[in-house]
Amino acid sequence: MPLTSLSHPDAASPLRNGRFVAMLLASTGLFAGFSLLVSVVPLWVVRNGAGEFAAGAATGVFMATTVLAQLLMTGLVRRFGYRAMSIVGALFIGVPVPLLILSTTWQPVLVISGVRGVGFGIITVCGSALIAELLPAGSLGRGSGLYGVAVGLPLLVFLPASTAIAEYAGFWPVFAAGTLLPLLAVPVMVVLPKGQREERGEKQPVAAAAASVWRPWLPMLAGSIAFGAMVTFLPLVFAELPALGSASLLLMSATALAARWLAGMWGDRAATAGRMLLAGLAAVTAGLLGFAGSSGVATTAAMVVAAACVAVYGAGFGIVQNDSLVLMFARVSPAHASVAWNVAFDAGQGAGAVVVGAVAATTSYSVAFGVLGLFALAVLPVSARARAGRPTPESRLKP
Repeated sequence: MPLTSLSHPDAASPLRNGRFVAMLLASTGLFAGFSLLVSVVPLWVVRNGAGEFAAGAATGVFMATTVLAQLLMTGLVRRFGYRAMSIVGALFIGVPVPLLILSTTWQPVLVISGVRGVGFGIITVCGSALIAELLPAGSLGRGSGLYGVAVGLPLLVFLPASTAIAEYAGFWPVFAAGTLLPLLAVPVMVVLPKGQREERGEKQPVAAAAASVWRPWLPMLAGSIAFGAMVTFLPLVFAELPALGSASLLLMSATALAARWLAGMWGDRAATAGRMLLAGLAAVTAGLLGFAGSSGVATTAAMVVAAACVAVYGAGFGIVQNDSLVLMFARVSPAHASVAWNVAFDAGQGAGAVVVGAVAATTSYSVAFGVLGLFALAVLPVSARARAGRPTPESRLKP
């Protein structure tokens, strides 16, 4: 792709780019395999006689190795390229899954989870970075939105379906699908680029890259911390109304998915990257503070309001996801941007579960989510200054 195309905001639809479409298809299969096992692996551990601590440790080890792999990806991609690393990531996610059926104690499950976490860290960084590697700047918003749909739909469908399948049909079908779907993505990946485009400035020092993206990184962190808390504790907050709790989780996922896609569609029409970041974070803040206030009132009407606030938060977080990533692409190389964004997402999820759990243990869920809302509120001034102009070819070359 000629470098001059980076400055055209009216670029063609990303769906006309065959390699980008292949990346979307591969990502859908990979995230389907991931989604099928998120809740089923802890359930498998418990069903084999281990306790809740071991079940939580399986998820904790997975996320820890995910973040570790993400932190190493800038150098690995520079050396081996996107195609090779994406294939390795897919193999790491899918190949170890059949070993779970042989693991009747929790210790082997932790090892398998750790290996799969490395694979997930690889494919999340490669997937996000390939948006900017394959598309011109004028298509990045739409590309990010479409990527959000490709990875969000499997979560929306398979996350709730996986436990139902395990309960009614057994664990074997879930493990089989969790193996097959990531492996089916491997042949699609052969069309991905072997390496990076050197003009994107991949040799930029890590410290300089971090200094360039911290403003969009903080809003992303604030949203992902809340996401981790929501996913972990919404069923407990809605314990007296479990159907409403399930509906809230579905609403959060659906509004985040739709908002990210719409933000990408609208964002490419704007002349400024990060233009919607402040509005997105404001919705995150309003949703969290509203949820904190309403969830502390033990009435059905208040809990319905709380569910509505979860939907508001989800929409805001969808916008933050899209705009923060596009803004990072405008400032640093695709690999650096993808690493920073994915670390904020995955580390933030883990931190959110820990923070809310610790605060709620001594106070209440209402207070704990209020703390997250105040943190998002404190980050609003940062997001207000995070906006950047559409990158020019020359600006993308600067270290």
